[in-house]
Amino acid sequence: MTEVAITEHRPTVPTTLGAPEPAIVAEVRGAVGPARLDGLAETLTPETLALVVLWLSSARRASARTRAGYARDIATWSTWYQRTRGSRLDLAGLTRADVSLWVAEQRAAGAADTSVARRLSALSSLYRYAGSHGIAVSSPITEDHRPRVTRGRTDRSAPVLSDDQMRALYAHTGDARDAVVLALLHTTALRVSELTAADDADLVSEGRRCWLWVTRKGGRRERVAIDPAVADLIDAYRADRPDSDGESPLIRDQHGARIDRHDITRMLRRIARAAGIRDHRRIGPHSLRATAVTQLADAGVSPTEIQQLTGHAQVSTVMIYVESRRRDDRVAAMTAQLAAAVTVPGWVR
Repeated sequence: MTEVAITEHRPTVPTTLGAPEPAIVAEVRGAVGPARLDGLAETLTPETLALVVLWLSSARRASARTRAGYARDIATWSTWYQRTRGSRLDLAGLTRADVSLWVAEQRAAGAADTSVARRLSALSSLYRYAGSHGIAVSSPITEDHRPRVTRGRTDRSAPVLSDDQMRALYAHTGDARDAVVLALLHTTALRVSELTAADDADLVSEGRRCWLWVTRKGGRRERVAIDPAVADLIDAYRADRPDSDGESPLIRDQHGARIDRHDITRMLRRIARAAGIRDHRRIGPHSLRATAVTQLADAGVSPTEIQQLTGHAQVSTVMIYVESRRRDDRVAAMTAQLAAAVTVPGWVR
């Protein structure tokens, strides 16, 4: 249904771009999923849908994960618009009042400021893409619409685990797959999407070194060194894992299919619960990435070197962890100094 809607309707707003080629539609469909693209086809005008498909196919949004994320954010806008305005979203017709109402409803529904800011940024990016190609549409989003998002770690950030907690996690892995997932996320600081997308062919050996090729944000390919102990775990897991039909994902479920980030989150929380970690419900893949960055920073590794491991686009992102750790240490030292005057009365038991 989506392909017909895109290829049979010539856009009237994005006249400088034209309708996307079927190959582009198929590429975007594969990245965002047929259901998501069909949903956009039902909630966007044909002209705006064509523009969204071309925008998603841009080299600046090369990775499937990025495209899927942007598609979800645009779907948030289009489904809201159809529900409240009773028509499909036309990029040329969205008003400042619409954006103000959308922001108010998002906040009333309890959406995090980071989520609101991200969805506003996605829509702004679409407008910039249109403008860069000579399309006469003006973004209705203003700075007043954008929530203030605090940089740095907050109480909603993924927990950083202590050395003792990490040892407890390793001690309570249930099988080889648990151990491999935990070790890869921790020792290589991988994003969960990089791990779930990895195939057998991405694991290569060169002499005594083992490497894993991963697809970073933006679609660039980089290889990450695998420690020999972790490589041994992978060999043990691969020797006894389920067979796979067609694809050859590195990490598989009990049926041989590729696991996703939800599978890994459930796995880690199960291990954390068994390990006796109090806030195990907050543990997820990013906790291991944050823990790896923090441990390396505590060990004196420079932020630029940590950036090479993690694949962050900007070293400033790594500095968020470093500065947060320094702040925690400074605050703890100050409270300890002030607590020197604390005496416990005898009546306290």
